[in-house]
Amino acid sequence: MRGHIRKRGKNSWTVVLPLPRDPETGKPRQKWVTVRGSRKDAEAVLAKLLAEAHAGGLGTAPAKLTLGEYLEKWLEAVRLSVRKEGTVRNYRTCVRIWERTGITSVPLEKLNPLLIQTALGEMVARGLKPGTCRTAFSVLRAALRRAVEWGLITANPAEKVKPPAGEEGGAVNVWAEEEAAGFLEAAKRSRYYPLFVLALSTGLRLGELLGLKWEDVDLEAGCLQVKRILAGRESDGTPVFTPPKTASSRRRVPLDSFTVEVLRRHKKRQAEARLKKGPAWQDHGLVFCTSRGLPLARPNVWLIFNLLARRAGVPEIRFHDLRHTHATFLLRQGVHPKVVAERLGHSSVKVTLDTYSHVLPDTQREAVRAVEEFFSAKSLFQKPGR
Repeated sequence: MRGHIRKRGKNSWTVVLPLPRDPETGKPRQKWVTVRGSRKDAEAVLAKLLAEAHAGGLGTAPAKLTLGEYLEKWLEAVRLSVRKEGTVRNYRTCVRIWERTGITSVPLEKLNPLLIQTALGEMVARGLKPGTCRTAFSVLRAALRRAVEWGLITANPAEKVKPPAGEEGGAVNVWAEEEAAGFLEAAKRSRYYPLFVLALSTGLRLGELLGLKWEDVDLEAGCLQVKRILAGRESDGTPVFTPPKTASSRRRVPLDSFTVEVLRRHKKRQAEARLKKGPAWQDHGLVFCTSRGLPLARPNVWLIFNLLARRAGVPEIRFHDLRHTHATFLLRQGVHPKVVAERLGHSSVKVTLDTYSHVLPDTQREAVRAVEEFFSAKSLFQKPGR
C-alpha cells in the first residue's frame, strides 16, 4: 500500500491514502487528509497513516506480528518522512544486524529486555564494534517507541536495556601533519584535490562539502557559510538538499589564504569545463560536482580517497577522520576549544572536549606549572623558619 501527496496551495497539502475496496460495491476508496505546513509535515502524516494502515492490514493479528515484520513496515513508513537516503540506508543496515541475531523472529508483543540484551551480547561476541552495537540499539529503540505510539505494544522493552559501553579513551583516528601533507601531495593531480584541501582546512562533513554552493563562498572575504547538506539524488540525478540538523551546524567558517587560492583555481577550471560542456552541463551551482555539473556520489569520493591514501603510503583512515584531523591540528596548536567547536559546528564545547580530550595529554601538567608560577611570582615560596 502506497499513498501520495498533492500540493493544494501555499503551505497546504493533501495526503491521499488508498483504502481497501468497498466490500459492497467493490469500488476503490481513498482517505484524504489536508495538512497545513511544509511538505515534510505532509510526509510525516503520510508515514503515520501508512504505518497505522499496515499495522491493521497486514493480514496478521498483532499477537502474531513478529519483530522482523514490524521493522520492515516501520522502514517503509520512515522512508517517506526521511529525505536523506543515507539515513534510511543506515536504518536498514541496523535492521539486518538484528536479523542476524535471530531476535526478529520473536512476536513483537513477546519481546522483552532480556531478549534484547542477549542479542546485544551476541553482537559483541561476533566482533561488532561497541559503536556499531549502540547505533543498532538506538535504531531498534526508536522503532519500538513508534510501536508504542501506534498501539501495537503497551511499553518499550528497549528502554530497560543497557547498551554496550563505549571504548576507553574515546580515541579517534587522525593523521599527523606530515601524513596529511603527504596525502595532499599525492592528491595534487586529482580532480578531488580541492575537496580534500577544504576538508582538511575546515573540518566540514562530507555532506556539507557536497552541498556547498559557490553562492555560499566569499573568496574575497575568505570565508564560507554552511547552509545545507546533500541528502541524496533523485532518479534523474537532481540533488536533494536539506538544512543542517542543528542551528550550530549552520555556521560561518573563515578560510586560510592557501585554501582560498586553491578554490580560486578550482572555480576557474570549473567555469572552463562548464563552457566546454555547453547545454550538457547541469548547473546546480555546486562547488564540487561531476564533469556535467551533477552532485558527486559519496562512494566515489570514498573510493578515490582510499586509493590516494594507499598511494601516499599513509595510514588508511575514513574520510570523516579528516574532520578529526583538522580538530586535532587546531587543538595541538593551542587554539581554544570553543573556537574549534564553532568551526566544527558542535552543539557545545563539551562535545569537542569529550571527543578530543586525548589530544591534550599535558593539560594537567600545564595547570601545575601555572600554579607554581603564581606562587613563585608572589614570593610565597619561603624557607622554613623565616
